[in-house]
This record gives sequence, structure tokens and C-alpha cells, in this order.
Amino acid sequence: MLEVKPIQTKEEQQEICKLCGVEFDPDCFAYKTTENGKLLGMSQFRILGEYAVIYDLKSVDGTDDLGVFIITGKAALNFIDSCGVKSVILKKESGYLPRILGFTPDNNGVYKLNLEGYFKSKHK
Repeated sequence: MLEVKPIQTKEEQQEICKLCGVEFDPDCFAYKTTENGKLLGMSQFRILGEYAVIYDLKSVDGTDDLGVFIITGKAALNFIDSCGVKSVILKKESGYLPRILGFTPDNNGVYKLNLEGYFKSKHK
């Protein structure tokens, strides 16, 4: 079973960061994605008042596993949105991933996303 859950302790976050080749940031929220107990990937992000920054979306083996990126990224975005924050910046651009999640570059090449209506169904 595929699961995306918040990482509960900073010790676990540090270990998962190491497994994914990501610099551990104790000031970040973090999520892990697992399948049948096996770690697949993780994210680290911060909410900074009016906006949020996603610093890392990474799979455990360093491959570009699109499914892991999408699931892990959307879980982080959902949490950010549920906190009432609508503006998100993706700190580390990762190929085609930003556009798949809905991020677009501004004039300075910074990938941004407005979460207003992002999780609302377009079907009635």
C-alpha cells in the first residue's frame, strides 16, 4: 500500500534525508512516501507567513520517479493549502516536475504556484 505521511521526529527526518541524498533541515516540515513499508521518497518544506517554500522533492534512489514526485509533492501542497497559505515557491527546480505540479517560472526563473482553487474539483 502506498502511503504519504508526515515524518514524526527530527531523527527520522535526518535519516530519511541521508537516504535520499538531501541536506537535512531541522526547521522544515517533512513528508515521506512509502510502499509496503519501503521508503520511496520525501519532501521538505517551510511555511514562511504568507508563502511556503518546497526545498526538496526527492526519491530514495535518486531516480526521477514521476509518481513519487507527484504524490509527495501534492501531499506537501495539500498541507500548505490546509494551513491557509496560497503562494508556494519551488526552491530547487527539477526538470519537468514543476510544470506537472502546476508551477510556472516568473521573469526571474523562480517557480511559483498559487494554490487558490488548486484542490477544488473541476467536475460537478
